[in-house]
Amino acid sequence: MTAATLSVRTRYSIAFYVAALLSALLAMQDFSQGEDSASVNRASTTTTIVRVSHSDSPVETTLQNVGEEFHPEVGIGPPHVQNLTRTVVRPDVQPTMSSPASSWPYRSNPFLSNGSNGSFGGQPNPQNPWSFPGSAPAPATTNPNEESHQTKISARYQDPRMLGFLAQASFNQLASVFTESSRLIDTRHVSPPSYEVRTAQALNGLAEAAANPEFLAANRVNPSPAAIQGLQQELMQLAETQPARSSSEALGLMQWSAELCQQRIGIRREGAAFEFLNSMIDSLDKYSGLVPVKTSSGPGASLEERIVGIGVELKTHPEGALVTDTIDGGPAAAAGLRKGDIITGIDNRQIGGMSLNQAADLIGGPAGSSVRLTVNRNGRNLSASIQRKSVYVSSVVGPKFLDSQRKVGYLRVKQFSESTSEDLMKEMWNLYNAGMDDLVLDLRGNPGGLLSECVDVSDIFVPSGTIVSTRGRTSADNSDFSAKRPQTWKIPLVVLIDDHSASASEIFAAAIQENGRGVIVGRRSYGKGTVQTHFPLQSATAELKLTTAKFFSPSGKEMAGHGVTPDYPIPQAPGAMEVDDAHDPDLMAALQIMKSGRPAQLAQQAGQSGRQPGRALGQ
Repeated sequence: MTAATLSVRTRYSIAFYVAALLSALLAMQDFSQGEDSASVNRASTTTTIVRVSHSDSPVETTLQNVGEEFHPEVGIGPPHVQNLTRTVVRPDVQPTMSSPASSWPYRSNPFLSNGSNGSFGGQPNPQNPWSFPGSAPAPATTNPNEESHQTKISARYQDPRMLGFLAQASFNQLASVFTESSRLIDTRHVSPPSYEVRTAQALNGLAEAAANPEFLAANRVNPSPAAIQGLQQELMQLAETQPARSSSEALGLMQWSAELCQQRIGIRREGAAFEFLNSMIDSLDKYSGLVPVKTSSGPGASLEERIVGIGVELKTHPEGALVTDTIDGGPAAAAGLRKGDIITGIDNRQIGGMSLNQAADLIGGPAGSSVRLTVNRNGRNLSASIQRKSVYVSSVVGPKFLDSQRKVGYLRVKQFSESTSEDLMKEMWNLYNAGMDDLVLDLRGNPGGLLSECVDVSDIFVPSGTIVSTRGRTSADNSDFSAKRPQTWKIPLVVLIDDHSASASEIFAAAIQENGRGVIVGRRSYGKGTVQTHFPLQSATAELKLTTAKFFSPSGKEMAGHGVTPDYPIPQAPGAMEVDDAHDPDLMAALQIMKSGRPAQLAQQAGQSGRQPGRALGQ
């Protein structure tokens, strides 16, 4: 054993002694409320839902618990949550499922009786010219969209919520958060790695952060390359020689590494401890994370259906932020902002190279206030002052007919938010009363959302059978969801998906496919097959988002890493927001498949195999 190793061990033992005292103090704090929340009935929770705007990779929907309880959510991407008061006024859904037969005077009743489905899984018709065998990508063990750890570190220290949390946190508070988080990970994470693995990742992550420009800038230090290299070597040596085997030992490592960072490159202990904590959580999986709760109003891009903002959806762009859509009736649409515009400046500040979260925060603000946007539209520079206001944002958009006979209806579901099932029913009735006989439901780019809404939407179409199952470490994480409506829509159905369709949208697609209710067209979905639960922390104004369960398709297939393979794969097609209808190969394929009669055949089989054949609603 070398002298250097002996020196490290001696100092580390001292850190253990200090950590033991700190742990004893922390043990006196009452965290029982956070742990007991596992027994809360999920149906009773009140939630506020917030989504950061679309980026190049699928974006996660996250839930914030307003009622100090916990709840599940499914989605992907970086965690960003705001604290907003729910002010949604849901639009009326007329007519309802119980509407009399006079509601559809022109054609037969659109509903199926509830019953058992056949076993057909929506396989493609070999005679159909839109079948492309082998064109869908094979399942991969790693996802190409997964962020490198350096990218995650950079994003962390460009996020105003994380920076605000760091600025206010004391070292003792971070130690309390670490202890509370470790306890929750040990008891609730679906597959927690050992403390040795977690602390090794935390130390290596801290070593990476020591050379990260955003991390150094956030901590207001500018150390020499030699000092950084020396610190990195010490941290990596600590990871190799001093594995932690318990929460108290891990806490000792956090304390000692924070001291090293302060002594070697001048970073406050709080800054180093914060990164140690986050890198430790990063070791769990790519969806778990610390979620600071923001108490002020934020950007106007959200799954909350009544938001304050300008009503615009954005995507990253080298020059700033690309407008992918505007909300009908919102301030942005009224000001003339269009899909395809590039926002290059906000309040006379250039935003080229700025993260999407930073741009969204600049655009957001209280109702009645104004923001001035500079826009590049096909090479022309335009500007306008837009007043923020409360806007209703529906997750169901784009109702139209795809054919000249006005028989094939189209709807896009952007995400599964609080009123998705109600809004979908409203738009389906509008299309049906206008003559719709078939429906194309577009889930391309849909990042997921609320599990409960996904189940409700699936239940609109699936007469009976399993929709999805979840399995975790505790009984609270195990759920089985099945079709339960007495009547469901029997309309022929094609569902569009792509590699950015994730989580809840994958649950819906699998439920339709494996219950033989419709045809899936597009590209293999993202493969996000886990459920996250938000646990409000008692030691800080934050939540710990943990992966607590995996979900399985109706046939029992684990969806994590696999996704849904389309019945009719369409290669190299753009997403729902990047092309017009006339040049969209997915929509053209959907129309051809409708003409082939396969979706109608599946709808008919679903109705005939019901427990009460021939007794659809209104007959």
